[in-house]
Amino acid sequence: MSDVEVSDKKGRRSKRRRLLTDRNFTCLLAARLGSSMANGFLPVAESFGILHTTGSASDLGLVLGVQAAVSLALSLFAGVAADRFPRAALLIVSSIVRLAAAATLAIGLLTDTATLAWFFALAVVYGGADALFGPASMAIMPDVVAREDLDEANALVGAFSSLAWTVAPAAAGLVVAAYGSGAAFLVESVLMAFITLCLIFAKIPARGEVEPDHEGGTLTQLKQGWREFRKRPWLWLLTLQWTLFSLVLLAPLAVLGPLVADTHLGGPAAWGVIGTCMTIGVLCAEFTSGRIKPKQPVVFIAWLPPLIVFEALALGSGVPTVVVAGAAVLSGCAIGLQGVFFQTLMQRAVPSAVLGRVAAFDLMASEIAQPVGFAVAGPLGIMFGLRPVLVGCAVVAVVGTALFALALTKVEQPELQVQNEPHVPDSGSEATVS
Repeated sequence: MSDVEVSDKKGRRSKRRRLLTDRNFTCLLAARLGSSMANGFLPVAESFGILHTTGSASDLGLVLGVQAAVSLALSLFAGVAADRFPRAALLIVSSIVRLAAAATLAIGLLTDTATLAWFFALAVVYGGADALFGPASMAIMPDVVAREDLDEANALVGAFSSLAWTVAPAAAGLVVAAYGSGAAFLVESVLMAFITLCLIFAKIPARGEVEPDHEGGTLTQLKQGWREFRKRPWLWLLTLQWTLFSLVLLAPLAVLGPLVADTHLGGPAAWGVIGTCMTIGVLCAEFTSGRIKPKQPVVFIAWLPPLIVFEALALGSGVPTVVVAGAAVLSGCAIGLQGVFFQTLMQRAVPSAVLGRVAAFDLMASEIAQPVGFAVAGPLGIMFGLRPVLVGCAVVAVVGTALFALALTKVEQPELQVQNEPHVPDSGSEATVS
């Protein structure tokens, strides 16, 4: 692509070395890694804990649904909090609350006193605290890292987080098999303690370059965040593009992909290979994304979703597992690049004072249609066949996201703040190392 430049390796190594010797960033990186490990650990511990307690798959579905609903419902208010209060403090509070919830359930399971009500309580408390973590963790990055280093910082965070997310479910399965779900929740609480200590040790100063507007209540703050989100066509078009993509491809692939692997490719082992290859693609893209310097980041990002359909097309086309695995690597590369560049773009183009709220609106809009995709994928697969539905979803995804990409070539590109704005640190606070 003519609008993409490749940076020199020496400059990238120097930037990466500078980041990895910055205490604030390395502590935040460790905290994000621990959070990804915990989020990958929780579903396995929670699922087997409920099944061993009640033996009901319906109970499991209800608990997971409540947790997702609470997290989604509170995401906008979490965005307001991320702009109103010190973001590092919010991350610490979120980790402590999740630590308490996981430790309480661990005690209940280890002493055989936990009931279904305990799991519903965990879903509400943990889901709410997890919602608080999301916008603040994304919005805090410009407070820690110089803006010219955001691309490499997001690449490092994304790569290590993806690696932790991949390892966590397998580790959780081993812990549950050997010691039970109570022990798994105990490990979850230890991970939360680790995250808390990392964030405390970082001593990230309160941002001083842009003071948030404290006028008005929560609803007023939400309206201000919505105005900031709505007045950026490039942002809401990218968000709507991903909403469509989640609805017509990501959700159906998550439901029908394992069924295709089980029916036509030899079973769970094949799906495990495909998932591993997807992760390899994501990691490779995230580790190397710092070398790519698109002249028009919005357009570059917009053309990535049409490339993510390779895995679904391969699964629907009846090709062997090795071909599907290769397609999964390509899809993973596109996903990895999309994640890093979109976060960096938001952090450079959206003012720090409203970044938490804008990120929350993006997060909610991006995920709100996914439950519908989950619900309709199974019935469509039964009616029309697993493979035809996947191919149809891939075609619709390519056409739909390509139309968004074409529209995004016509909108005004955002002004990117590459250098940090000068500011006077709060009295008594440490200056951020960048």
